[in-house]
Amino acid sequence: MSTDELISHVHANYTRIYLGGIPSTLNDDAAFLSFICTLTAVEALGGFLKPGEKNGPRFKSFILGYFPKAYHAHADVLWKLRNAAVHGFSPGPYKLTHHNGHLHMTQDGGLTVLNAEDFYAALVMASEKYFTEVKKDATLQASFMQRASDPDTGVLAVGPLAGKP
Repeated sequence: MSTDELISHVHANYTRIYLGGIPSTLNDDAAFLSFICTLTAVEALGGFLKPGEKNGPRFKSFILGYFPKAYHAHADVLWKLRNAAVHGFSPGPYKLTHHNGHLHMTQDGGLTVLNAEDFYAALVMASEKYFTEVKKDATLQASFMQRASDPDTGVLAVGPLAGKP
């Protein structure tokens, strides 16, 4: 598969799985999962952006490089949220909500409020910005191919199996 084909393949699967799947979690029963999925989506693209770095720095690099400016000052704390949510079933340093866009990025009790729909919308914008840039930038493509070619990670595809002998 050529670099362009592989980028298109990853983009299609990422869009279908993450960007297509997260909206189904934006409800009372699963809103917490929307945050986990959004955070792991950031981490996934951070891996393509900075494949030689550890998870935390590449997560933060993706926030700083692609998310709207309002999130940049939160890069370190969003990484703390990622760890708290994924490993501890906890909102960590944030107050999490959904269907409350008017509260997004406000303060409540000394904690920043994150609204699920707004956080997801920022992910959509950041993801599209990244995929637009990686299709044009040779340096980003080299990093993308390094990550995609890693035998310990490869690229995600969920669907029918081709069957290997």
